[in-house]
Amino acid sequence: MKTAITAVLLCCAAAPATSQELDATGRLRRAGEDGFVRIQSGLAISVPVKDGDDMAMQQEAALRSFYKLVAGSCAMVIETIADTCEITNVTTNVNSKDSGVNGPQIGVTGQIAMKVKFKASVGKPAQ
Repeated sequence: MKTAITAVLLCCAAAPATSQELDATGRLRRAGEDGFVRIQSGLAISVPVKDGDDMAMQQEAALRSFYKLVAGSCAMVIETIADTCEITNVTTNVNSKDSGVNGPQIGVTGQIAMKVKFKASVGKPAQ
């Protein structure tokens, strides 16, 4: 009896997670069945540090440049491979480094995740 109760509780606890993956008929939906897929891109920029300028302001300017690239990502995806695009997540990392060769640099790296619906022509063989 204890095992049956535990099994029922486990099934009920898992229901909210699986309910998000069901289609209108109640079947489990596989990735891409709704026509949308998630794609991810990594971006990295380096900006030289200007001596005498406020470092916080320089980091902010580098981060602003990074976000401008992110903002244009969906436009590029729509121009090339997708009918629709929505940015779903962005992560960033800002650091300063001095490699010696190019002098001090501010580096901004990050990931951008997008939900897209591919154009009908994507994935079809060329004719």
